[in-house]
Amino acid sequence: GTPETSPTRSSQQRDVSPARRYSPLLDVIRVVAVIGVVVVHVIADHVDPDAPVAMLVLRSLLATAVPAFVMISGALNLAPTAMRHGSGSFLARRLRRLLPATVAWTAFYVLVMNLLLSPGPTTLRGEVAALLTASSYPHLYFLPLIIGLTVITPILATYVSGSSRRAWITGGLAAAWALGVAAMPYLTEGLLDEAIVPLQLGALTYFLPYVGYYVLGRATWSAPPSRRAAWWLLLVAVPLLIAATGWAYASPVTEIPPGKALLPTYLAPTVMPLSLALVISLLSLGRSWRVGERTEHFLRRAGDATFGVFLVHFAVLIPLRELGFPESSVLTVIELIVVVTIASFALTVVGKKIPLVREVL
Repeated sequence: GTPETSPTRSSQQRDVSPARRYSPLLDVIRVVAVIGVVVVHVIADHVDPDAPVAMLVLRSLLATAVPAFVMISGALNLAPTAMRHGSGSFLARRLRRLLPATVAWTAFYVLVMNLLLSPGPTTLRGEVAALLTASSYPHLYFLPLIIGLTVITPILATYVSGSSRRAWITGGLAAAWALGVAAMPYLTEGLLDEAIVPLQLGALTYFLPYVGYYVLGRATWSAPPSRRAAWWLLLVAVPLLIAATGWAYASPVTEIPPGKALLPTYLAPTVMPLSLALVISLLSLGRSWRVGERTEHFLRRAGDATFGVFLVHFAVLIPLRELGFPESSVLTVIELIVVVTIASFALTVVGKKIPLVREVL
């Protein structure tokens, strides 16, 4: 578990060999994370500072879902074996899946969900502006985010794949930079009465603050911390950070600048350490876990379906709400979560069997 300072032969073998063997943990995290994303969007209207403590704790845990996706992507994409056929082959393979999905689903959500079905006023000019700022629909920012990370992957891999210590340092510095970038507008607005925005997030820049998550995913997978450190993170750091994140959701301090810098987002000083502590501990403790052939087949299919579930779940959730699906109690909200999750997985699995449709799932 000790990071290597140079790409010795033994360290290269440790990097390459595990990546060739299936790890069920990665697919389990992907499946749990995408279910977490569904839950976030279902309960979004039910979470406020006055919500019960249990709801705030749940929301704090759910805030780790997208960072977990990014870290798993980094663990796989930055492995030496990902580029074994060259960077051109890697980019062609990844972008062949990402670009058609981005075009198709952006068109669907903009033209159908926004312009045709949206109850509020919408204009073509407004939709174009939303596309440029990656805000055309609540979850579509993830597509330019992951495309941006994919495009710079060959450059990152060249620098970090040969040295685990370099990956840890690079990822840590990138994560610290992202915290500063995210906090600065609120800090300057509260302290200087003028919000200074060092990085305007949009379709071409959304990926930049997530480089830290991406590289630390690879650093953890190639050189995990010791089991003692991983257990400490899981049993001590994670509960403390959940409590801090829950406080940030409920506290009036986070409603106005400069305290708004603590409001839980994926780049907040509570959520980022929580996400890193949780995923790093799980990857460290579960990387040697293996399953039987039938379980592996099931997990592979479920993990492969997560991208489609992420894309399609709003197309299930919004019509159900428009049809009046009840959300008046905890039980009915749970029922809605189950229905949306099962329907999204079913549509994705079926869609993957249909020519052309499979290309955007």
